[in-house]
Amino acid sequence: MEIKQLYQEHKGKISDKWTLYLAEFDRLFLPYKNKDVRLFEIGIQNGGSLEIWAKYFGNAKVIIGCDIDSKCAQLRYEDNRIVVIAGDANLLDCQKRIIQCASRFDIIIDDASHKSGDIIRSFSKYFPCLESAGIYIVEDLHCSYWNDFEGGLYNPFSSISFFKRLVDIVNYEHWRNEKPRVNLYKEFIKKYELELDDSTLAEIHSIEFINSLCVIKKLPPEDNKLGRRLIAGLEESVTNGCRQLNGISVSEMAMNVSDTENYDVIELIKKINLFTQG
Repeated sequence: MEIKQLYQEHKGKISDKWTLYLAEFDRLFLPYKNKDVRLFEIGIQNGGSLEIWAKYFGNAKVIIGCDIDSKCAQLRYEDNRIVVIAGDANLLDCQKRIIQCASRFDIIIDDASHKSGDIIRSFSKYFPCLESAGIYIVEDLHCSYWNDFEGGLYNPFSSISFFKRLVDIVNYEHWRNEKPRVNLYKEFIKKYELELDDSTLAEIHSIEFINSLCVIKKLPPEDNKLGRRLIAGLEESVTNGCRQLNGISVSEMAMNVSDTENYDVIELIKKINLFTQG
């Protein structure tokens, strides 16, 4: 049964999702549907989504929900695979309780406060807990454009600004400036006191943006490289010399690199502000 149908027929605890999400979840979750997944959702309100995930993932090992509202501790479920933890997922004591239930996850969904700081901190804490080939989903990123949620269209520290930079992380092997991946996030790390390192960023295979959604897939670093060039066929009636490129890697191609300065966008903004204020 599709997730949209499960929502339409659901009679239990209330769950709140946008229509577009349901269609996208069917596509995103299909590869995991019949597997013994471990799912973790940050932010559950009335807890209905956990019941729906339990129905959709019939072979799930555990479905954990965490919410900062202490009332969530009173939620009860007939399905013993569902576990609810009341607390702030970004605090160490709560994180320990979550990890005690399951140290690794196949799917992580962030549907919590929607504030940029909370979203970014949660990603840095829990993406390392994601299994290889797992996906990390952030919902309601439209809030990152609103001041009330620590956002704004041109806010360099918004959650959407944070995730946009992952596009450059995916293409890291083309930088050729001897800078570590984490260098791209040094201002974020300082502002939000993040637990973020190069080994974690190296496991990001892809990032997909959908209206208000961001989906990050995890794979081992060796599976995230471009690989070698493969030339097929024998006829060269338009260009010549293609065959000699067969088997080369992108690192073997001679290219000039100009982006060796130490300033990123955030540092440039700081300098412009100092100049205009002075």
